[in-house]
Amino acid sequence: MKETTSIAQQLESKARIRFEDCDPFGHLNNGRYIDYFMNAREDQLREHYQLDIYQHMQQTGNVWVVASSQVAYLQEVKLNEEVIIRTNLRWFTESDLFMEGLMLHPETGRVKAAVWLRFAYLNVRKGIKATHEPQLAELFEAAAVKGAGKPDQYFEERVRELRTMAVAD
Repeated sequence: MKETTSIAQQLESKARIRFEDCDPFGHLNNGRYIDYFMNAREDQLREHYQLDIYQHMQQTGNVWVVASSQVAYLQEVKLNEEVIIRTNLRWFTESDLFMEGLMLHPETGRVKAAVWLRFAYLNVRKGIKATHEPQLAELFEAAAVKGAGKPDQYFEERVRELRTMAVAD
């Protein structure tokens, strides 16, 4: 895992919208947005934090599972369109992570979609909640844009903010 003294909080990657993920009108199917966010986040964690979630599961027996999700579709995303997917860890607790993902237009920075995902940390062998190991807690402390604790804002409030602005770096 990466040294936590100087890590990026906002992680970005590009994605191209694939044919099999679109509806007959050439728009990204609503059910596929979360897949794009999850795949991007997985790759970003590996690249930026050297955190391979599958390797972590094999070593510790603990894994993160999606406990809840909220998605706002702000602007259509079309077949073969390239988008920027920006993710961050907003908050964390001893056994939960709250991730935000933004799908952005690459030139204007306008938000096309936003997602909040809450991940619960579980021990797969016992089927119960697990507590983040100290090295993970240290990483999360450095990476979380809002720090430790529970969300201090409703998703709908955040979406209102995003509707009015292009997201800056």
